[in-house]
Amino acid sequence: MKKSMLLLGVALGLQGCFLVPILYTDKDGRFMQEVVNLEEFNSEFDDYNSNLAQNRYGELNLVFSSKRNKKEYLNLVHYEASLRYDEKKKVVNGLLKGYLGGGINERYNATSWLASYANGDFNVYGPNVLSMKHDFPWVATEPEVLTLFYADDAAGRMQIKYLYYDQNKETKGPFTFDMLNSTGNDAYPTFSQQGDKIYFCSDRAGTFDLYEVTIQGTHGTRLESFVNPKNYSIRKMDELSSPYHDKCPYLYGNTLVFVSDRPGGQGGFDIYYSTLEDGRWSPPLNAGSRINTAANEYRPILPDLSNFNYNLMLFSSDRPGGKGGYDLYMTGLTERKYW
Repeated sequence: MKKSMLLLGVALGLQGCFLVPILYTDKDGRFMQEVVNLEEFNSEFDDYNSNLAQNRYGELNLVFSSKRNKKEYLNLVHYEASLRYDEKKKVVNGLLKGYLGGGINERYNATSWLASYANGDFNVYGPNVLSMKHDFPWVATEPEVLTLFYADDAAGRMQIKYLYYDQNKETKGPFTFDMLNSTGNDAYPTFSQQGDKIYFCSDRAGTFDLYEVTIQGTHGTRLESFVNPKNYSIRKMDELSSPYHDKCPYLYGNTLVFVSDRPGGQGGFDIYYSTLEDGRWSPPLNAGSRINTAANEYRPILPDLSNFNYNLMLFSSDRPGGKGGYDLYMTGLTERKYW
């Protein structure tokens, strides 16, 4: 099968020339069966742990961990991108030099600055860029604050941290997310749109398991409500966790994706998913041999993209045929259910 994916708006770097995406009004209706290597972004080094944050102007910020710069360490890199699946490969794009300017570019710069502040002579994992105003539309009362949640091993173990870019155009942090951290390794926080749940993984009990935080009283959610809530509880998700390693949760709507090396998969770490139905998580399903391989699949995400009418998934894999190490890939996971 020929590659059937259109990538527009790929930034050639943090400065310089940019391909600018064309705006579309139609949706990509045909479910994407093919698993496509995002070769425009990948390198010969490890590239994984992606996050695709939408800036609400139709453009996207792709942030992921890579060894392309420091070689010894995974640090965050940032690109501007627009993703489109086109079965007939009708590629249309424009080329402009420099930045677009205005509000769109401000969001780009903020994401880039946050990523650069998180980097250092250590590994940085699992970026998750969130806007308090737009990612929590039903409960947030805070002005536009862009927050980067991530984990690093600067202290010798993985700790969850955050930085934020506020309405005064100032970057603050990094700060440790003390509520989620333990004496073990903690990483990959993901949040419900209602602001009342946080999911993450931790090996505090010996192996990596999935954990759920329930926050009470999140009406009028602000950043402080997440990082220092007055009333909250943390529980291990026994219904999804196994005696093996369960990692990299990511929540979109009522679907939670994660990876596990439990028996019964294709080999290595496989992608699994579960849906929340009537207050209960369904038994986790393996994404199957169309997506999983005998190698490792890692950190799946389900970005909120208005031009796709199914759940598009980005993930990483060290399967054969890539550019080297872990590469970023894209495919359809499931048909979208509206809740």
